[in-house]
Amino acid sequence: MSEDEKSQDARPWDPAGTQPKHDPESLLPASREPLLPPEAEVVESDAFDEDDGGDLLPERRAGGAVPAPAVAVPRGSTFSSRFHFLTGALVAVGIAALAAIAVLVIAPSTESPAPAWSPWKPSSDGTQGATQIANHVAPEYRDAGKQLVNVDANDLSFKGVPLTVALRTAAEQGGNIQIHDEKGVLYQLCGLGPSCSIDHGKPSTARGFLLRREALELALYSFRYLKDVKQVVVLIPPVKGNVQTIALYFRRNDVSPELKRPLTSSLVPKAPTVSNVTLSPDAPLVDQATDEQYLFTLNGSSFNNGGFLVLEPYTAAADKKLQKQLKQQAQQQQAAASASGG
Repeated sequence: MSEDEKSQDARPWDPAGTQPKHDPESLLPASREPLLPPEAEVVESDAFDEDDGGDLLPERRAGGAVPAPAVAVPRGSTFSSRFHFLTGALVAVGIAALAAIAVLVIAPSTESPAPAWSPWKPSSDGTQGATQIANHVAPEYRDAGKQLVNVDANDLSFKGVPLTVALRTAAEQGGNIQIHDEKGVLYQLCGLGPSCSIDHGKPSTARGFLLRREALELALYSFRYLKDVKQVVVLIPPVKGNVQTIALYFRRNDVSPELKRPLTSSLVPKAPTVSNVTLSPDAPLVDQATDEQYLFTLNGSSFNNGGFLVLEPYTAAADKKLQKQLKQQAQQQQAAASASGG
């Protein structure tokens, strides 16, 4: 009997075929060496401990060593990258805005300042400012090399008595009286002759027109630089032998376009002379602004401590009548003074 047969005979009888046909021992390797070296870490059976938090991935432990603490691995949010992008964008916008503000604050303005209304202006307000205007304008108007008139400036008063303007319209316009009690300035153009007449040269329409231009310039300076002035009255010198009776009257609203643009846009910088005043480029404006002249008289008021500066439309006939009345009054006052002195 062969060895195989002996081995088959040696196996237990297995009619059901449940026993393996090979010997399990024969499948093991011949060497019984351990699969892991002695220094390798092993997993002990009690690695899953509910007291330790039930970690599904227990630590690998060295033999008898204390388990190493578990380190949590950070996990990024799904929207973290978008959040970081938006945060960076907002920061960049904020920095840009701050930089723009700094440029506006620190950098000099590129806008050029508006041109001055006039190269000269008074340094004071009120009557003192009006006097400065008078002293600035008067020397500019000359005839034959001589200054035409002196200009005295005052508020609307006469010898300390406050005046209210009483403007009477022409008869064809109804002849009504308009009272204007706003703040104003009174300029008196006075030559060195009797009754403020001009003591040199000949009276002419051109010389009268040059005086009208001077009155307009005084009014424009006053409205531009004197606070709250709403009206200006300018007394014009008479011809020799007459009393001063003619006035020009200006209201701020009537010359508002000239106040909004530089003075040199309305009047040429250098005042013309008697010989060329009507040929000056500003002659049409002067004629329009000073075309209406008035006869003025001073009347007292019995109801207050003031008086009225009455302005009536000028006519040659009305002026002749007024001249006669004023001369008679002057004669009466002289006679009364002589009688009291005697």
